[in-house]
Amino acid sequence: MLANHPYAEMRRRIVPIAMRLGINDLLEKYPYEVSGGQKQRAAVARALITEPQLVLADEPTGALDSRSTDELLALFEEINRGGQTILMVTHSVKAASHAGRVLFLRDGEVYHQIYRGGMSGGAFYSAIADALTTMMTGGERNG
Repeated sequence: MLANHPYAEMRRRIVPIAMRLGINDLLEKYPYEVSGGQKQRAAVARALITEPQLVLADEPTGALDSRSTDELLALFEEINRGGQTILMVTHSVKAASHAGRVLFLRDGEVYHQIYRGGMSGGAFYSAIADALTTMMTGGERNG
């Protein structure tokens, strides 16, 4: 509405996003009527409705249960395949393993990076966990 888009257009855009996030029944509720996880998913819906080229996500799965986390990460993968870039900050190996590229920061600098390439989700998860272990135990810089 603030970007001068007609209400009907915003409604048309939000319904499929809300359904994917499992919050379609919340569209008529007030923030005080929903849980923290539902608020988190509503924030994601607000970020996606304008179809930005770049989505900034700071710990987007932090307040979600495992099922909601899986749904959100699947949605992020889908919109990324559709051409939108997602920059996600997370401490979750699971969330990071859904990315195409992971940067590890240490003291404000890129310490290491891993590209998913053709790795399976499980192999990428293991590579991220191994890199974190090396980073936390004082291993060599490899970036």
